Amino acid sequence: MPLQTVHISDSDADAAKYEMFSHPDPIVQKRMLCVRMKSLGYRHQDIADVIGCCRNTVGNYLSLYEESGLEGLKVLNYHKPKSTLDGHSAKVEASFREQPPRSVKEAAERIKKLIRVERSLGRIRHYLHRLGMKPRKTGQIPSKADPVKQRQYHDEVIQPLLSKAQKGECHVLFMDSVHFVLAAFVAVVWCFERTFVKTSPGRFRLNVIGAIHATSKKLTALYNTTYITADTVVALLERIAKEYKGRPIHIFLDNARYQHCPLVKDTAVRLGIALEFLPPYSPNLNLIERLWKFVKAEVLAATYFQDAKTFQNAIVHFLNQLHKKKMKNELLTRLSSNFQLFDNAQNLTA
Repeated sequence: MPLQTVHISDSDADAAKYEMFSHPDPIVQKRMLCVRMKSLGYRHQDIADVIGCCRNTVGNYLSLYEESGLEGLKVLNYHKPKSTLDGHSAKVEASFREQPPRSVKEAAERIKKLIRVERSLGRIRHYLHRLGMKPRKTGQIPSKADPVKQRQYHDEVIQPLLSKAQKGECHVLFMDSVHFVLAAFVAVVWCFERTFVKTSPGRFRLNVIGAIHATSKKLTALYNTTYITADTVVALLERIAKEYKGRPIHIFLDNARYQHCPLVKDTAVRLGIALEFLPPYSPNLNLIERLWKFVKAEVLAATYFQDAKTFQNAIVHFLNQLHKKKMKNELLTRLSSNFQLFDNAQNLTA
């Protein structure tokens, strides 16, 4: 059948119209556009001018359509030379998962030793991307932290209590203290040249001990400029007991000595508060740690305070605004119940 009389069904014409915009491969898109234009009666030369090819190519596309239909036009038989590296990907990936390379140069050296294949740094970089790797900033985990215990505590204690709190069966809070020091908090800023931030002399600090409600994100806090002690913790527990009476109260907290003492534990029992001590070295499981990070980013980062009073007022004012709608919406995102766990923690040794 001459190409000029090729028959394209209405269903194929509609399908080609869809695929010429939706198919991920640009070559297939061109082929579909060719079929669509042919169904509308365009001449081969006009089709060739639109899709940027010669008339013979248009004829080849339409011949392929007649032989195999639209599905045949989607088949791409390109010759793709296979890299020698790809044949060893499983071995290289296993090595790099166990000990990620710090640079492309290190990756190239290790590949050379591992599989005896040497390539330029540019090709190694492309190969690492093909493996699914890319440069990522490392996180930190305390060396004494136990990822297995953290996972178990998260699954067996934290999440069940959070589930009860969301159903209104109890109150769950996360408690911790922070010590804000009047000093320069360096940060990344958009600027035309490197910027220097003044820092105040002296070592004034504002101590805050607070408890954030897991569902309402309401903060209960006490402030001082001396020390956080067991008496301070007791005062906070008494305030929490008054604010949340009527339902069981669970408070997650770390193992600081002044929180683990008999005075605090006895007070909690007297007030009907269950103290849920987190595994050692687990700041990632304490929700309120994210709030302190939020304060440092929004209030202190790259900001100069001329005196201690201004510094203190800025922090207290910010924490007093957490109940407002805009701030509360921000907290719902930052203080979600998704906790950072370290199932894939690695020791990157020299």
